[in-house]
Amino acid sequence: MNAKQQAMFMIGVALFVMAGILIYVSQSSPGVYTETATVQQEVASQKASESVNSKTVASDEETTSAPKTEKTVTYPINLNTATVDELVTIRGIGESRASAIIEYREYLGGYTSVEQIKEIRGIGESTYSKLAPYLTV
Repeated sequence: MNAKQQAMFMIGVALFVMAGILIYVSQSSPGVYTETATVQQEVASQKASESVNSKTVASDEETTSAPKTEKTVTYPINLNTATVDELVTIRGIGESRASAIIEYREYLGGYTSVEQIKEIRGIGESTYSKLAPYLTV
């Protein structure tokens, strides 16, 4: 291998390493979450179901809902102002757990620390450690 080939090889390795670091950082740190992919999938599935059900009666069209618009959620989410829709964007929180978080907030009159969510049934130390980076008070 001559010097030029070695330099090109090292540049390739450096680019590969940088790509890996960028992927790791983008997947592991909380930040802005955009539902564009989910919305695009919902719109595509609605279009597919519309083409399959094109022979249905007009009354069915009245019951279909409009596609969701793109929404952006910025982390950390404030537990004292969060909505169910905002909370469910966090991996590990479904609608029932989000509702429980909000109900407990109403019971307390507001959270004074994020750790108070550990008092909710089903949120232990393990779950708390996964959710805590995405929450604030």
